[in-house]
Amino acid sequence: MHDLSKFRRMLVALDLTDMDVFVVKYASMIAKVFGIDAVYFMHVTTSLELPEEIQEKYGNVIAPVDETLEREIQVVLDDHFVKPENCDVQVSVQTGGITDEILKFGKVKMVDLIILGRKEKLGGSGLNAKKIAKASTSSVIFVPENPKAKLEKVLVSIDYSDHSQMAFEIGVDIQKKCGAKLLSNNVYRVPVGYAKSGKTYDEFAEIMLQNTKDQCERFFRKMNLEDVDYDHTYALDDDPHPADKIYKTGAELDVDLIVLGSKGRSSAAAFLIGSVAEKLVMENNDIPIFLVKKGNENMSFIEALFKL
Repeated sequence: MHDLSKFRRMLVALDLTDMDVFVVKYASMIAKVFGIDAVYFMHVTTSLELPEEIQEKYGNVIAPVDETLEREIQVVLDDHFVKPENCDVQVSVQTGGITDEILKFGKVKMVDLIILGRKEKLGGSGLNAKKIAKASTSSVIFVPENPKAKLEKVLVSIDYSDHSQMAFEIGVDIQKKCGAKLLSNNVYRVPVGYAKSGKTYDEFAEIMLQNTKDQCERFFRKMNLEDVDYDHTYALDDDPHPADKIYKTGAELDVDLIVLGSKGRSSAAAFLIGSVAEKLVMENNDIPIFLVKKGNENMSFIEALFKL
């Protein structure tokens, strides 16, 4: 059974814009609920060198750029991050490409969870959240602008796969830790060739609903849910994009977090998130998205040796 104990080390990516306050506040809540042991607040800049003319004129009174940026980050942390007991907090400023440095740092520190901001209106270039999510083996939480920093109602999107079972079990543990109302939902659809069966769209939709209910019964029967309180619902997907329906369901239920399992494809180069998860991540919405990964599905043989 998967639970929050799999998340011990968390990386929080910051870009030194107004978005950081939202991200840090949300990271503070997650660190407490998940019982995180170590949090790394990280910023990536293109260069730590001062322009030569500035160095010549003010070099004796200006602190190194990395120290200046670290102090700037620390001010935000002092105001908005409540450090859990026995949690190690570190600030790191790195140079290079944002995506590459975040992925490299995450691998070196063996992080289990990455928190990324997703901008819609705020200025600044921000982070390539989609690219990081694709390439990282860590689970990822995408924080929108001005999110609700609470976990009172959590929606788990399930498709009856092993990945969605993992996501649901994580949702169960979130409920145990903070008393959140646990909701689950399955998006089903009518196959394209339904007309060849001689039945109408509505008639075939009823057939597919019964089919998904049967799958649902088998899915939940695999888990020990005797003391788990949850509500499961179904949503008919009437367009080619299930992600739209997942978000719409979450919005209608006024949830604080959407959890879904990432379907990985083994690759030495990248861990590709499933198409539905990818589309949901890029939706312009105000609900945080928690993309749960198994973590080692695309680990190479050499990487696995280093983990032993």
